[in-house]
Amino acid sequence: MEEFVSQMTTMLLNILEHHRRVNQCLASLEEDLVHAKREEEKLNATIEALEKEKSGMNAKMALMEWKDLYELLESKMEGFQIANHPRTIGGFENLNLTITRKWVEIRIELGRV
Repeated sequence: MEEFVSQMTTMLLNILEHHRRVNQCLASLEEDLVHAKREEEKLNATIEALEKEKSGMNAKMALMEWKDLYELLESKMEGFQIANHPRTIGGFENLNLTITRKWVEIRIELGRV
């Protein structure tokens, strides 16, 4: 009978030890899960920031293209104004004012992006 009680006690102690180890593993897995969730949040924030940056870069590139087009048009207009054609000078001066306003808007937008 003592032998049986001893075996049962040993078996119960082994079960308790196994249960303790399982609980340690579960606690470790929970910590890993919390850490993984934090890392996922960091990655999502990084992705969001990169998407905003990409959006800003796309807008900035579009504005730069417009700026280049306005500069090209302005340089072409200067050539026409120098040609001194009376019928077109007024029209080009009005266009020049429009281009200048647009160019100022572009510079303002480039400063914001």
